[in-house]
Amino acid sequence: MLKLALSGALAAALALVVKSVLPDIKRYMRIRSM
Repeated sequence: MLKLALSGALAAALALVVKSVLPDIKRYMRIRSM
C-alpha cells in the first residue's frame, strides 16, 4: 500500500517536471532544426 502511494507521488512529481520542461524542449528542438 505504501509503495503504491510512493510510486503515485513519484509519477505526479515526474509529470510536473515534464510539464514545466516541455516548452523549453520544444523551443530547443525548434532552434536546432533551423
